[in-house]
Amino acid sequence: LPKRGFNNIFARDLNEVNLGRIQEAVEAGKLAEGALVTIESLVAAGVVSKPRDGVKILGQGELKAKLAFEVAGASKSAQAAIEKLGGSVKLLAAAVEAPAQA
Repeated sequence: LPKRGFNNIFARDLNEVNLGRIQEAVEAGKLAEGALVTIESLVAAGVVSKPRDGVKILGQGELKAKLAFEVAGASKSAQAAIEKLGGSVKLLAAAVEAPAQA
C-alpha cells in the first residue's frame, strides 16, 4: 500500500520541558540559580536525555529561581513567568541554509 499523508521533512524535533521540572533540578542542585540554561546544561543536569534539535520551555509548574535561558522556543506563559522573576529568555534562531546561487 502507498504511504498516505504528509511528513514534513523540515520539522524540528524539540524537547519540551516544563518550568516545574527545571525548578526540581535547581532544588536538587543540578542547576545553579542565576546560571545560563542551555540545552547542554539541561542534558548535563539530566532534565532531558538527548539534545535533539533544541528545547522548548513550557509554562506548566512554578519557577522560583532567577535563570537566564538560551533555548529554541518558549511559550508566552513561560516567558512571562521567567521575566517576572528577573530572568531572561533568548530565543535561538533556527539554522536556515541559504539557497545556492546559479
